Amino acid sequence: MPFKYEEKSAKIPDFDHLFKTGKKAPILHQIYRSNRWQFLLSILLYVIKDSPVYVIPICTANLLNIAAGVIAGSWTGDYLTPILINSIIIVVFLLQNILTHTLYARLTDNMLRNASAGLREAVVRKLQHLSITFHNEMESGAVESKFLRDIDNTENYLNSVVKSLVPSAITACIAAGIAIYTSPLISLFFLVIIPLNVFVSWLFRKKIRKNSLEYRLSVENLSRKFTSMMEMIPVTKAHGLEDNEISAMDKEVIEVRSKGLGVDFANALFGSSIWVLGNLLGFSCVIFCVFLAISGKIGIGDVVLYQSLFSNINNNIGNIINQLPNLATGRESLNSLSEIMSSEEIEDDKDKIHLETLKGDVELSHVFFLYKDSGKDAISDFSLKVASGQCIALVGPSGSGKTTIVNLIIGLLKPTEGEVLIDETNLNDLSLKDFRRRLSVVPQNPVLFKGTVRENITYGLDRYSEDDLARALKISNAEDFVSKLPHGLDTIIEENGANLSGGQKQRITIARAIIRDPKIIIFDEATSALDAISEFQVQTAISSSIQGRTTFIVAHRISTIKNADLIVFLENGTIQEEGTYEELLAKKGKFYEMQRLVDQTPAAPSDFLIEKSLTP
Repeated sequence: MPFKYEEKSAKIPDFDHLFKTGKKAPILHQIYRSNRWQFLLSILLYVIKDSPVYVIPICTANLLNIAAGVIAGSWTGDYLTPILINSIIIVVFLLQNILTHTLYARLTDNMLRNASAGLREAVVRKLQHLSITFHNEMESGAVESKFLRDIDNTENYLNSVVKSLVPSAITACIAAGIAIYTSPLISLFFLVIIPLNVFVSWLFRKKIRKNSLEYRLSVENLSRKFTSMMEMIPVTKAHGLEDNEISAMDKEVIEVRSKGLGVDFANALFGSSIWVLGNLLGFSCVIFCVFLAISGKIGIGDVVLYQSLFSNINNNIGNIINQLPNLATGRESLNSLSEIMSSEEIEDDKDKIHLETLKGDVELSHVFFLYKDSGKDAISDFSLKVASGQCIALVGPSGSGKTTIVNLIIGLLKPTEGEVLIDETNLNDLSLKDFRRRLSVVPQNPVLFKGTVRENITYGLDRYSEDDLARALKISNAEDFVSKLPHGLDTIIEENGANLSGGQKQRITIARAIIRDPKIIIFDEATSALDAISEFQVQTAISSSIQGRTTFIVAHRISTIKNADLIVFLENGTIQEEGTYEELLAKKGKFYEMQRLVDQTPAAPSDFLIEKSLTP
């Protein structure tokens, strides 16, 4: 009957805590510590299932010694019984391997797969909790390389330790114990020549580590370049620069090949050296044992026994040494993962205030913000008080700090100085998850995934009614075009919304924001990339969606913000002017100058349409 294995639990272990020391060795130690009983049981099963390796040479030596004694006439008494006993022992030990090896494989495979799954989930969870600052500084290509390649290497590292390093050490120790017990003289010979393997590995260790590090960094750089190349394909095609991109990528590919060949060469030279040395040492053991047999100090069968024991010890030590490249790569990958897992730039909800309701009052009080490695504040002494339901427009030249202000309100960035208050509570004291569930953001570039229109609008919602969905479509001005799609709400949106126009994509994004019924809604340049008609349609959607909500609109176009309760003109991270549209024009300041420049250019069709729509 075949052995049937049933997994008791599909629960993935939590490995976040393993990286808190930031050191590689404790991570490995704690993984085994969290699986100590399975690990100890696997060692016991390994010793039992691997017992033929020790027992068969002993029984074979006994059989040869019996045969030699009988042939020489020195054997007295019955020889068939000991031959039968040794034969039965060999058969029994061989047969038990079927069950014990299967149990051992299942136990270790389950332990290792759980460890791998735990690491993957820990990295995913950490990436979700890390701040936007971390994600901005760590390029996506490097993160993908760490998640895919480094976790695979770490999995190989754990496999090498559990299935090669530990078993080889156990087998070598048992073989050495048998040798010491049966012949201290031969054991001394073993102890003299086997350390040569260790010396050879020491010679290669530094080179292997250096090559592994260089190869890992070159792969991460290639991944970054590849991600950038894919994002730039539309621009590349538009300007006929395909050959330039191919040439640039060729350089990176050649670099990876070069570093990979360096790793391969070092590993090949190392493996060959160990193999040759092992065979030379094995041959020396045979010669040594033959002379001992000739002198009568050991039997003919013992030559086989000690040769087998020596090969066992030498091969397993060689196997341990051969794992050094995998171990070096694995440790380097653990070091790479630690760059993510040990980062302190996380959004932690521990001991934070959990909002039950949100009015929508927002206040920024004397806020300063400095980006890393920047010599100048992006935001300087910014103060603004917004009452629930007000519409605030942030305008100004590029780089004036508009998006930074929005990110501070969302909690994606934390002020260097000052505070952001939500309903009179410091945002740093609030659960950001709770807060963000009550606000919505409509970005400049709509983010859509491959799935149905319905799935894109209701993304992340556990519960919603068809009335909620219909209302969101109506308010976002998407109702008409969605009804005309081939399958309506069940029409598949291609990746990045490739089968929709810019205005359609933006209106679906607004519908996604509205269905959550947010108390605060933010439009970050939501119309800047649209054509005239699409802008008008989205502008209509914005006008409908802001009713009764605290609204922040980041915009360049005057038509988008004319009806705002307050317009804030930013420059170099500071408030230059603030007031209603009419008040700012009357001041004849910076906002007036911007409006005058607009008036001196031909009227944009979108402005004309919006002005016309507002005329009774």
